[in-house]
Amino acid sequence: MNLLLPSPLEKLDIVLNNNVKLYLKRDDLIHQYISGNKWRKLKYNISDLLKQKKQTILTVGGAFSNHIMATAAAANLHAINSIGIIRGEELNVNSNDNLAFASAQGMQLFFVERNTYNKRHDSNFVKIDM
Repeated sequence: MNLLLPSPLEKLDIVLNNNVKLYLKRDDLIHQYISGNKWRKLKYNISDLLKQKKQTILTVGGAFSNHIMATAAAANLHAINSIGIIRGEELNVNSNDNLAFASAQGMQLFFVERNTYNKRHDSNFVKIDM
């Protein structure tokens, strides 16, 4: 599935004062998994990555994160590698549908303990051997 950009406008059948017409921007229709604010947050990172001819995007998130799913789908759509660092060392690819989807999209998942995850903003957060 490709991205539906720009997202369409839908005219609402509502009559407002002074004959004002009301339209709804349907960002939910951009993509099944990469829509609305997820697309708005990812589009610059993906664009910069492609311009710089980089091949991998890395993100961190919780096991039920829609961001993990959106990043995996966007990476798959653009044929780039993706890595997800997931909070919870007890988890695995089959822990829930979000993680299974991300893995099926080709995202490489790494599970870290919660104390380590809480240090994710440190410059030496996690070293991943690839």
